[in-house]
Amino acid sequence: MLTTLKVAEFLEKLGSDEPAPGGGSAAALAGAMGANLLTMVCALTKNKKGYEEFAEECAAEQQTVGDAARRLQELVDEDTAAFNELMDAFKMPKKGLEAKRARSAAIQQATKKATESPLEVARLCRETLRHAPRLAAIGNKNAISDIGVGALMLTNALNGALLNVEINLPGLKDDNYVAQVKRECDELREGVATDLNAALTKVHQNI
Repeated sequence: MLTTLKVAEFLEKLGSDEPAPGGGSAAALAGAMGANLLTMVCALTKNKKGYEEFAEECAAEQQTVGDAARRLQELVDEDTAAFNELMDAFKMPKKGLEAKRARSAAIQQATKKATESPLEVARLCRETLRHAPRLAAIGNKNAISDIGVGALMLTNALNGALLNVEINLPGLKDDNYVAQVKRECDELREGVATDLNAALTKVHQNI
């Protein structure tokens, strides 16, 4: 599992001539790091003197963004597994009509799976980013820069994940599915800059 590797080992794999892990897993990891930074600030705020009025809110936020962080961590491995499954499908025999049909069906199924992993990363990052402006407003000021870093990482992770969604779409024959995914990608991009800028504005105000 990629997530059990040391940081140096993961980075070495990422920079090797192996096609996976690639951008999808990197986006998931960046998203997990961003979400965990928000989680950390919640933890550093909820029991801090002077922030008592936000204790209950921060405890709830810690649970929500923490759940997202854990799921994003799982997707680091799931994205690479989906890519490897797609590569295996391309290696299937293609001699004879039945073999060709089986290979084509496997490729379509694996391509959808390889699309769904980064799509879930994008969804989680988008939803978690919505929490950043509020946390930047109420979070422990000694750690408020971490909200800014987290928001930036979530934004980059979201955009990176969407690129990994979109690169798979030309290989899919299900036009309805492709259209649906394209619509969702557009929707996930809506308001991202607004939320990021709102979070960063609050961060700068509180530094």
